[in-house]
Amino acid sequence: MRNNQNILHNAPKCPGGILSRRNFLKYTAAAALITPTVASVDYANADNEPKNIPRAPVSIGLCKRYDFADVRRALAVMLDDLGDVRKLVKNKFVTIKVNLVNTSEEDVAGIPVYLSVTTHPIVALALGSLLVDYGAKRITFCDQLPFRLPDKEAFLGYGFDLEQFNQAMDGKARFENTRNLGQHKDYALIKVPNGGEIASAWEVNQTYAKTDVLISIGKLKSHVSGGVTMGMKNLIGVPPSSLYGDDIKNEPDENAIGYRGRTVHTCESKPLTSVDTYTGKWVIQDHGYNVPRLIVDLNAAFPIDLTVVDGISTIQTAEGWWNGSMVSVTRPGLLIAGRNAVCTDSVSAAIMGFDPNAADRTHPFANGTNYLAMSRRKGMGENRINNIEIVGVNIEKARFEYQPTYQRVNS
Repeated sequence: MRNNQNILHNAPKCPGGILSRRNFLKYTAAAALITPTVASVDYANADNEPKNIPRAPVSIGLCKRYDFADVRRALAVMLDDLGDVRKLVKNKFVTIKVNLVNTSEEDVAGIPVYLSVTTHPIVALALGSLLVDYGAKRITFCDQLPFRLPDKEAFLGYGFDLEQFNQAMDGKARFENTRNLGQHKDYALIKVPNGGEIASAWEVNQTYAKTDVLISIGKLKSHVSGGVTMGMKNLIGVPPSSLYGDDIKNEPDENAIGYRGRTVHTCESKPLTSVDTYTGKWVIQDHGYNVPRLIVDLNAAFPIDLTVVDGISTIQTAEGWWNGSMVSVTRPGLLIAGRNAVCTDSVSAAIMGFDPNAADRTHPFANGTNYLAMSRRKGMGENRINNIEIVGVNIEKARFEYQPTYQRVNS
């Protein structure tokens, strides 16, 4: 079974809520006209450096293709290099937030989503099988998917086959679509330490709260609003459509499957959570101001215990098919892993040829705030490469230059 590479190519049909190029342009057109009215801090160079910034090694591995044995072998070496992953998951319930975004129906120039935009199932399968070998009790793979289908069917379009996963993981795998309550009776309300930038708390599916270990598997990509997207940005998929979605009206809707642009990008709407969780400290329609702060708020509320970045086959210049001809498929042939999400994403940005401590509104953070530097200022992790230990392949050998995302022009 461990060499089985069969991937399903039949995507389930999405009944609505796809982020199309038309919708993307609608959401971003107004944002291009906005100049922030809230005072901004240059987080890369601000005074008052926090003491004892958390740091953890980041491992880089070369892996040229999605062969199960190759990916599993590379990840095994990388996780051993990190030193304490076995202890982290032994006898624990593990939740793995994969990055499956918006719909499985689309592609990039005919290339399927898992080779371009989303977490490849082989990476998730290989990681899960290793964690089971390390003694994990159960592993839940989750994301918010825009389908009202049973969870098993919803994941199939992305190549995630529950039977295949359980064969490789001794029956310990489960899938959960976290777009609403799912199998739970109520939502979890998780506070953001110290109040948060835009969100003081998040109301989410219980999967993200009822776990011992939270792992994020992101894709190595640029991002129009965030600059880069890997493990930390992946948590933007945590807030459920039922409370944060664009297709809900005046009350929560368990049938909602819509994109969450108005609540977690433009901030034109507050979520319909049980208590008021938004602080009012946003800039309406400015993705580059809001998205980085919401990334930080989510990561503060849901600390990631292990980040794995899929950089074997991906896209560059922007984050998804909705960016149209701007994006192109590229194959860095890399895997990246680390115990501190800020450190891991910062090393990933450096591999892409970017400075993870660049000033706000400069490349790669051309349209907004450097959330990696903001995270350091909040004591969440180190983003300056010279202060991060790198194991495995060095950055020079791994570097795969990306084109930065475009810079919106005010008019």
